[in-house]
Parts: sequence; C-alpha cells; structure tokens
Amino acid sequence: MIDFKHSVIYQIWPRSFKDSNNDGIGDIQGIISKLDYLKELGIDCIWLSPIYASPNDDYGYDISDYYAIAPEYGTMNDFDQLLFELKKRGMSILMDLVANHTSTKHAWFIDAYNNPDSEYRDFYFFKEGKNGNPPNNWLSFFGGSSWTKENEHSYYLTSFAPTQADLNWKNPQVRQEIYNVMEFYLKKGVDGFRMDVINCIDKKDGLPDKNPEKKGYQFPDDYLLNGPLVHTYLKEMNEKVLSKYDALGLAEGCLVTLDDAMKYTNPDSKGIQMTFHFDISMLGYGSLGKYDFRKFYRFTTSEFKEVTRKWQNAMQEKNGYVGNFLSNHDNKRHLERFGNIELYYLESAKALALYNFTLYGTPFIYQGEEIGMTNLKLDYSEWKDYEAINSVQAMHDMLHVPLSIAKKIGAYVTRDNARTPVQWSNENYAGFSSVTPWIKLNPNYIHINAHDSMIDPQSIYHFYKKLIVLRKSHEALCTGKFIELNKDHKSILCFKRINDEEELLILINLTKQAADITLDEKLDGIELLHNGLDKELRRVMKLAPYEAHIYQLTKKEEKVKVSLHSSKYRV
Repeated sequence: MIDFKHSVIYQIWPRSFKDSNNDGIGDIQGIISKLDYLKELGIDCIWLSPIYASPNDDYGYDISDYYAIAPEYGTMNDFDQLLFELKKRGMSILMDLVANHTSTKHAWFIDAYNNPDSEYRDFYFFKEGKNGNPPNNWLSFFGGSSWTKENEHSYYLTSFAPTQADLNWKNPQVRQEIYNVMEFYLKKGVDGFRMDVINCIDKKDGLPDKNPEKKGYQFPDDYLLNGPLVHTYLKEMNEKVLSKYDALGLAEGCLVTLDDAMKYTNPDSKGIQMTFHFDISMLGYGSLGKYDFRKFYRFTTSEFKEVTRKWQNAMQEKNGYVGNFLSNHDNKRHLERFGNIELYYLESAKALALYNFTLYGTPFIYQGEEIGMTNLKLDYSEWKDYEAINSVQAMHDMLHVPLSIAKKIGAYVTRDNARTPVQWSNENYAGFSSVTPWIKLNPNYIHINAHDSMIDPQSIYHFYKKLIVLRKSHEALCTGKFIELNKDHKSILCFKRINDEEELLILINLTKQAADITLDEKLDGIELLHNGLDKELRRVMKLAPYEAHIYQLTKKEEKVKVSLHSSKYRV
C-alpha cells in the first residue's frame, strides 16, 4: 500500500494540466511530459481526476464507460504508459472512482431507460411521480429537483446533474459491477482510488419527502448522506477488492460528519484509510452552501482555528485519518479565500502552505498551487460548469434573486475559476498548449508560471520544495501528535507536533494585521523554516501579517548541533 502517512499527493485535473497534441485540452501524454517536474518537486503520488469516457456534462464525473479512456485524453495504451512512467520514477497513482452515479449515456442506463423489463432497471432509482410532481421534494446538489422526468408519469433520481443518474447500491449486482471496475484498474497497477461522493451511496429506504410541511424543494441531508449502510459497503469493498491488492481507499464525502469520517477510516472498521472533509472549505457559507450569499462568505480566524482543532483532535482521539487540502477542482483556489493576494501574496501563499504541511494528515497539492496560481473571475458567458450555470438559474427561480445578482454570486464561487490551465511559462498560451485552451487562460501567467518560479529561489515553488523535504525529514510531522497552544489567540495559530524523539513548534499569523503572542510556556528552539525573516524563538513573538515559522524545540546543550542539521531548510 502507498505509505500515505509519509506521502505528498498532487491532484491532476487532466483537462487543464498539459496539452500534448495541440487541441487545447490537457491529456495523458501531457501528464507524462511533466512527471519529471512532479518528481523534482517531491511528489510521491498523483490523484488523477476522471479520464474515463464521458459526455462531459460534469467534466468526467458523468461516466459513460468505465473501461474506456475519453478520446480527448488519449487511449488505454497512453494510460498504460503513464502507469509505467510513474512506476519508473517510484511514484504512485490514485484514480478517481465515481460510483454514486453514471452518465445517462452509460449502456446500463440506456438499456434501463429503453426497456422497463431490463435487468438494469434496478441499477437506478426509477419512481412514479406524485400528482404530476416528482416523487419527493429532494433538492439536487446543483439546484432544482433531484428528479429528472422519464415520461409523463415516471422519474429517475439525479442528485447532481440531470444527466448523472444515481446508482442503487442496495442492488448487489451494482456493487459487484463497481468492484469489477476497481479490479480492472488495480490489475493494471493503480495503487488505489479517491472515491467521489462515496458517502451518498446509501439513500433512505422509500425515498420519502424531507420536511414535507415546508413548501418547495428541501435538501435531503441525512436522507442522502452518511447513511448507516455506507460503512457496510466500504467494509465489503475492502474485503472483496482493496485488501486483496493492498490498495488505498480515500473517501470524498459531501458534508461528511466528523464522527462518520473517523468511523470510515478507523482501522478497526476495516473500511478505507483516508477521507477528506470540507469544514475549512465551507467557512463563511450559509445553510444553502456556497451559493448562499447571506453570510457574504465571512468567517473569523477563530472559526478557522476551531475547525482545525476539531479535526486534528478527533483524529487522535478516535484513530481516524484525513487528507488535508486547501484547494481542489471543486473549490476556489485558497489564496483568495484565506490569504491576501493584493498586499501579501507571497507571504500568505507560503503561510498557508506551511499550515497544510504541518498538520496531522496527508498533505494534498492541487495543480498550480505550488506556483501560486490564483482564481480567474470569468464572465457568465465564459462559464463551462453546469453546477454554476444551473445554480444561478435556481437562485433566480426558487429564491427570486435578481438574475444580475445571482450571476455575481456565481462568478465568485464557480468551480471554473480554479480550473484554468496550468501556467507553465510566459510563452504563448502559458506553455499549456500552442492553441487557444478549452477555457480562458488567466492572463497573469506572464508573471506567475512554473518556469520563472523554478528560477527564483524565493518563489512559492521553492518554498513548497523545502516544505516537502522538511516533512519527510521529521517523523513528528508525519505521525506525531498535534497539541495546540494559545488556543484563544485571535490571529495566530500556534501548535506543536511531537513524538518520542522531537518536538516541533509552528506559529502562523493567519491575518493581514501584525500580531504579538506570548507563548504559554518558555521554549527554546532552532528555526527550521520561515516565510519572512529568520527570527529567534522567544517567549513573546511579534509576527508580521501572514508570517509563519517552524522551530525544532531543543535543550540548550543541543542547540548548536540542531542548528547545523537544520540549516538546509532555511529560506
């Protein structure tokens, strides 16, 4: 199995990573051409977002054939070559497993739709409507009803886009088909799977209305998420597939609860090894998620610290495990959310990186994050993402938000902002392609790109490289305990990572204001890494905006020895 507690994992969203055949779309050969770049950065494993055949209504998360590669990405031979090139470099790969739903263009669904007596009919949720309306009042994740009309009287369940039909996991044939897909790729040499919205696979029996006393569609939450059978299915998946190949299971769960995440990943559950949570990503969201503009995405540093504390402590107390991330293909790039790109671009990028790499849990990097890529605010006419387009219309139709305002909200949160092509150089089309890319390129590639970042020793890229080396050189950062200090400080996150051999102290000012902190105890230590000026550890520390440090705590007689050992981490 992947040594996931000592690994750094890099997410590739293939459509925007690197184009090799000049059609404006990233592809597998483009990924292969950049493996040496990833190896040099220090990456151990890539998480590859879906490359299966798909009509791309949700850009690969609507699969029409699990056993075929989407033509725009290449062929199965190209994928086999990617596996070979990864193994040659000692790197691993997690594939994206989309098992909650298929495209309505999948052969199973087509047969079920065209033939009421099809064996595949029970692979999905077909149900009669009620009084000319959908079978229940469930709200889709992407806005509007969770049901799509089959004919005048019948509907099928589509919890996301209308072309993503939910699979019925209570049917053992469905589960076996998914396990067959997993085995197909594991036999090829894949090392595990990131499992898309896997906590949605147990729907409440009977699919009843949610809050029937209320008017309009209701989000089904506990009728759809983290049902009791999810644990049963993950245990079965481990027993029948993952354990036989010593493969890693990583769950992505919509609104996953802390308790369920710990149960999914506790070794005693014999399920999966790791999950994501979204509590950091959802800071500032309202009850309707990221499209709920009533909170205006405001949150406090204390709330950020509280989420961090809650998940870090739970992992230690309940023996669970998470992957830590700040950006991915489903969220805005984090520099704008949690940093300050106008005044403290470099400082906040490095501070947030240090945060992500010093927590307990496996650090994930989203493509381009390591060079400080920022969000691109696309005009409505430039959007590609069904979720954003449909949610804007739903805000207008259901909540009566003026369309102009709904579009402004969508422009702020659309996933497209973080899906622009990776900026490899300041050449035409940012070195991503030699033709116009499939989605608009961020014009700041002229001064934010991998080529220039690799040359500049003070760049965000080189800070990430040093962080990766630092993490792999200190076991306390990989498996040590998390102990927070000065919990009530309003600006600075202060914590230790400790094991039997060493103690490390991390200080991060998470705000754009300078702040002082008086440590709870007098400590002596050597600077290992910082994003500003080298600073001696004192009882009272004065930190500039987004200033961040990591110290190796020492006894006085050890100070000189540790200083010599740690000099290679200095920036």
